Order: sequence, then C-alpha cells, then structure tokens
Amino acid sequence: MCGIAGVWRKRNPVSGGDLAAVGRMMQALAHRGPDDHATWNDSRLALGHRRLSIIDLSEHAREPMLTACGQGVLVYNGEVYNYRSLRGTLEAEGRRFRTVSDAEVVLEALHHWGPDKAIPLFDGMFSLAYFDGRATTLWLARDRLGIKPMSVAETAERILFASEDKAILACDDVARAIDAREITLRLAWQSRDSRSSLFEGIERLPPAGLWKITDAGIEKRCFWHVLDVLDAARIVDDDATDAEHMTTLEKLIQDSVGLHCIADTSLAAACSGGIDSGLVTTLAKRFRPEMSAYVVDPRIGHSEADDAERTASHAGVTLHRIPIDKDRFLELWPRTIWHLESDGWHASHACLLALAEQCRADGVKVLLTGEGADELFGGYDWQEASMRLWRPWSWPGRLFRSKRYLAQRFERQRYAPFRTSIANAHGWDRNIVLRALSPELNFLQAKIFDRLEPLPSLSDRAFLGCCLHDLYGHMQDLLNRHDRLSMAASVELRVPFIENRLIDFAIHLPRRHKYRHKQGKWLLKKVAEKHIPRENVHARKNGFQVSANFTTGTQGLLRGGLLRDAMKWPAASVDDLIDLARRDQASRMRLVGMELFLRLHAGGQTAGHLTEALQAAVNEAG
Repeated sequence: MCGIAGVWRKRNPVSGGDLAAVGRMMQALAHRGPDDHATWNDSRLALGHRRLSIIDLSEHAREPMLTACGQGVLVYNGEVYNYRSLRGTLEAEGRRFRTVSDAEVVLEALHHWGPDKAIPLFDGMFSLAYFDGRATTLWLARDRLGIKPMSVAETAERILFASEDKAILACDDVARAIDAREITLRLAWQSRDSRSSLFEGIERLPPAGLWKITDAGIEKRCFWHVLDVLDAARIVDDDATDAEHMTTLEKLIQDSVGLHCIADTSLAAACSGGIDSGLVTTLAKRFRPEMSAYVVDPRIGHSEADDAERTASHAGVTLHRIPIDKDRFLELWPRTIWHLESDGWHASHACLLALAEQCRADGVKVLLTGEGADELFGGYDWQEASMRLWRPWSWPGRLFRSKRYLAQRFERQRYAPFRTSIANAHGWDRNIVLRALSPELNFLQAKIFDRLEPLPSLSDRAFLGCCLHDLYGHMQDLLNRHDRLSMAASVELRVPFIENRLIDFAIHLPRRHKYRHKQGKWLLKKVAEKHIPRENVHARKNGFQVSANFTTGTQGLLRGGLLRDAMKWPAASVDDLIDLARRDQASRMRLVGMELFLRLHAGGQTAGHLTEALQAAVNEAG
C-alpha cells in the first residue's frame, strides 16, 4: 500500500522542474508511504513512489520497479491478492523473479501479457502506472470497483498523476481553484467522491479505468463494468438450493478472507456489532491466530462496542475500544476533511480516523473491514423500498389498474426505478434534474433496470438493480472515505467482500437469496449464523451513529465564511441556512463540513486553527 506520483512530458524531455514536482508530490503523500521512497525518470517520464511495506519488506521490492530488461517500469498502490497463482503461471511461461512481492508479479504480468490481458486477471485493489518503454506508452489503471484512488491533471505541456488531489496541487502549474458545481452536487447529496474532484482541472480515474497515454494523447476506457458482465439469464435460470448457495458463499468468503490475510506485517480487524465485519473478524482469526480487533466507542450516543465485544469474545479475539468524545471529535474533524479532500459529511469519518491512528500507534499496518456486503447482498433499507415502488404491477395490484395506465406509468418510472432515484416526478422536472446533476450515475439507473428485463418480476428487477447501482453510487463514497482515512494514519484497509469471485457470485444472485421474509442479506445471514452470535446476526441494522451533540453549535462557522461567497448566497439566506444547520444534524455536517473544506484548501487555514474555531463557535452558541 503506497502513494504514487508521476509527470508525463508531452513534447520536451523531463526537466529539473519536473523532478522537483515529483518530489513535492511525494512529500504531499508521505502519510501513504512512510517506510521508503524512491524516484525514476527517463526522457519523457518521471515517477515517484512512497512505500508502506506490507508484502516482502526487503529493499528488493522497492519501487519504482523495473523489469530485468529495463523496458518496463511500475509504480503501484494496493494489493493483488492472487499474485501467487499469477506468478506460477508466469514462471511456467519462462518469467523469472527476484523478489517474493506482489508488485513484481504485477509488473511481469503487465510487461509479458500486456495491460489489456493482465489487468482483468488482477484480483484485489490497486491503482498503478506502468510504462512500456518498447512502445513509449504509459498506462494508468484502477481496480474494478475503485477501492484505490488515482487523480490526473492535464496542462499544456504535461500530464500529472498521483494518489491524491493534494499531491497534484503541490505542482506549480496547477491552480488551486474550487469547482462550484461540485460543491453544489455534494450539497445535493450526490455520490461523487470516488470519481470527481472538488478542484477544477483535476480528474479521477473511474472504477476499472484503464487509460493509455501516448504522443497522440489520452485514450480513456474501462476494462470492467457491471453492465458488461451482468447476465440476467443466470439469475432467471438459477435453480440452486439454499443449502448449495450457502456452501458456495461460505467457501468464497473463507477463501477471500484467507487471501486478504496475506501480509508480512501485523494485521487486525475493524469489528463493529454487525454481520459483515463480525464475519470477517471471526474467519480471519483462523488464518491469523494472533490478530486483534478494534471498535470506536463514543462516550455519548449509540455505541457498537458491546455488540462488537460479543462477536470478539465468541471468536476469541481481543477487542480494543477506541474512546471518542466531543473534544476529540472537533480535533479530528478538520484533519478528516483535509485527507478526504471533500466535505466530510458523516460523523463516522472522524471516528474512522481515530481508529486508524490507534491501530498505527499499536503497530498495526493492515486492517480488515466488512464494506461491500450491503451493496452486494442487499442490506440497505432503500433497496427494499425500491421494491415497493413497483407494487402496482404485482398481484393483485394490477387487477385494479388498466393495462394502458400501467404501460404509461412504466415508461415514466423506468427512468427513476429505485428509491434512491433523484426524482420520481414526471417529465420535464425529472429530466432537468437528471441532466443537471450526475447524468453518469442517474442514467445508469435505467440502463441497469433495462438490463434486468428478463426477470419476470418488476419488483425483483428494482431490488437487484438498486443493489447494482449502489456499487457505483453509495459504495464509492464509502471506499473513498476508507482509503483516505486509513492511509492518513499509514494503515492499509482491506475489504474481503469486494473480491472478484464474490462480486460475480453476488451480482447474479436472485432476489430471494438477498431479501426474504422481510429480511435483507438473507443468504449472508444464514452463513453468518454458523460463525457469529445469533443475537448479532439478527439485530436491527443501525449503521454507525454518533450523537448530534458532537457537532451542536458548530453552525456558527457558516457566518462570514467562504461557503457563502463560493455559492453566492445573499446574507439573509445565510441566516436561514444557519438555522437549518442548528436544527438538523445532517445539514449541519454537510454545510459546516464544506465550510471547513474551503477554509483548508482555499483559505489556507490549518486543521489546528479550525479546531479552535469550531470550539469557539460551540462556546458562543452556549
């Protein structure tokens, strides 16, 4: 797990200024790789790498890494967990290895097979830059669901790329300009974090992005998308029994957790009281008997710590409770936003940073978590609510409506088929919203729904389609959050549920195996019952809740702030927004969080200064 940076010269050779730019980018990414750093350059390209040593801790595995012939060069952030099997295949084809690292396997696969063949074979999380000197071609790639990040900026003379926006902003020819449209999208609750930057001129590779850079420019494409691999016939024709699917799922999860436990460093689990992280924690104990677990324990409001203790005790794992109170929260909040490069709209963000910092203090470099299970296996209430939108077409509802009525309503509703759709209004209003906000996500809803047309039940199509859409919406926010905040503390966060075979299995499960008897994640819960306490398996889903008291009073920061100017709000409206933020925690987190972002990234204020400003606002609100 690392930080990567690079400069590609469009015409002139690499200069001292380019090397200095790589140095500044690496300094901005020091938190992602405190163990080692190195650079490499040739006539057109300069690369930098910050290393967090996880697999093969020797100097031989440092990057940038070159092939024996010197014609292939790699900087790589992430883990490809099936590297051992890929190595065996490459060795059978005559390739020889100098290290036991996964990075060398990635490099040899890219150089021997070519990126188009090699990258779809990688099972894991990664963003990488690979230079093929034989063709003077630079390749940038990101894993299929976007666990690891990559930012890119193009200027008149060069292309800059790095693991985070702030590294690119450290370069002289990149202006620190804020995109007001992106602020609007986030304030409108659009899922943007993984693929879009708040800074003008900075673009992020989408999930499964595979960009080819040559003298002709940038060729942008993706090597994987759910629309390309989704086979509705597999869902329709699925006749496996519950027991057969349970056996398959249990084996897939066990195999994935085993792969994710591969590390030459200490490893732990983030264990909440829920099913997903609890199952990962329990199974990981089999592969790493010495492992421990961590949970955040807020001093006020709801805490998952007791439920997590039940799971940890059942698994024989030591649980570390991370306390957090209001003062600690206000200390962490601005630092959280600095690393997120976004508004930090959820209180759990600061809690995750607290957890990661404690892991690092304890010497833990790798943390397993349960993200992805809700999206893949149907664990959110809005997925179930999407089914209810289509009840008029179900028996006996359709008996009381004409075929003409149902046909006309279908044509309207198919463009907003899920509970999470931006608008379920009619015609012009809905279309304006879809076009103006996030067309790439909003139009994807209808495309997924249509791809599931072979399913006879419209409710099933809506439920399964909503799950698939969440892979590109809600989950992108989660993955971005977890990467930035774990790496802020130099901790690698791994997500065993987001594994190639598990993804394929889950997206082709019928609705009855995801939602049954008014219960989401039905099949996953059946597997979990064998490994964690039933009380935790069947507890009501709460999500991660932090008391509204943690941010009460901070809304005063909006008065005379930068957000008002950026959005061109009249003074009278600011008073109304402050009153809204006072009354509603979610609005307060969004608005104050965006104000903190602007003060950090546009106003040049420090996180420490903003913590003092937050405390002052709280005291003034009294």
